Amino acid sequence: MVNLAFYLYVLVFMLIYFIAILYINIARVSISAASVAALLLPFAALLVVQGISSKYTDRHENKEWKTIFRIITSVGFLLLLACLVLLGVNESKSRFSTERWLKDHEERTDMVDDLLKEHRLIGKTEKEVIALLGPPTDTEYFSAEDAIVYYLGAERGFIRIDSEWLLLWYDDSDKVVKHEVWTD
Repeated sequence: MVNLAFYLYVLVFMLIYFIAILYINIARVSISAASVAALLLPFAALLVVQGISSKYTDRHENKEWKTIFRIITSVGFLLLLACLVLLGVNESKSRFSTERWLKDHEERTDMVDDLLKEHRLIGKTEKEVIALLGPPTDTEYFSAEDAIVYYLGAERGFIRIDSEWLLLWYDDSDKVVKHEVWTD
């Protein structure tokens, strides 16, 4: 019974990390205290379950069982490491730079949050915005809004059907007074 329960737990543990990998990729989660803690928790639980299982069964003296524990711990550590690497990759992809913004229009959705957080657009002149973001996207979308529009790429999320856009509104002195991210 303990054997079956342990293997079932290991299966659930691995499933948790595979779901975490999918979620990190789909939601583009980056490094934060909460995301790292959420990834460390199942690994810590695996180590506790292994410790309890080895302590309260006669298998702790069995070399095959020790080898199985080492393999399970190694695989668990590799899954944890893969998740942490994905968080790091997402973190670097989410950092705004003018060069990347101009070069890769499809990855702008990754950068827009950092752009809006780190570069205060409100109050910038049109020349300053163009120096930062390049020329606006030539499109008829949102023409009724009387806004300057930048294409960001496919919308974030699991099913990426629509596109995301950054809309900027200027006042009479050509300074940004408002910005929003819209989906078409």
